[in-house]
Amino acid sequence: MVALFLTRSAHLTAVKGAAHMPGNSSAGVTLICLAVVAIVALLVLLLNEYRSRRRTPRSAQKAEQSRLGLPEGKIVYQDADGSGAPLLATSYPLSGKPDYVILSPEGVPIPVELKLNTDAEEPQRNHVMQLAVYLVILEDLYDQPPTYGVLRYAHRDFTIAYTDALKRKVARRLLEMEHCDDQHPPMLARQLPSKCRSCPFQPICPIGQRQ
Repeated sequence: MVALFLTRSAHLTAVKGAAHMPGNSSAGVTLICLAVVAIVALLVLLLNEYRSRRRTPRSAQKAEQSRLGLPEGKIVYQDADGSGAPLLATSYPLSGKPDYVILSPEGVPIPVELKLNTDAEEPQRNHVMQLAVYLVILEDLYDQPPTYGVLRYAHRDFTIAYTDALKRKVARRLLEMEHCDDQHPPMLARQLPSKCRSCPFQPICPIGQRQ
């Protein structure tokens, strides 16, 4: 009798357990599904944030290019705020800090110099020479040489072609500088006071002495 009672009790317990199993299983599956949905939603949010952070600098750069009317391409250097490190040529004793360098879709560097306080009908010679130095430096630094640079004045832009003649002018100016000494200062018609103050020839230069 005892054995029979135990057997029946065990059978009833098994039946009750079986009756409760579908409900427990369904609740467990529901919890797992909710957890999976939450994880997927979290991953989607993280992915969107990552993409947004990657797009923001690029969008800001495009907005700046559009505002300034810069040539199409990627801004690879800028010193418009004075924070850029000098670009150093390896084949010439030249260094410079253009306001912008744009790398065109074809991989050609384009220097851009802003002279927004200047309003003239044609580019000034000293500005052209400044841009020419940047063109020589960029030819030395990039696989593809530049073909032109941009001078931006207050109300107009000038495209300065990078020609052999312009490059020779830079070479002649370098040669003239090599022959400068205490008795032979650079030949200048005018110069900015800020540049004169940092020039070692100021004490003997007629232009520097007047600054």
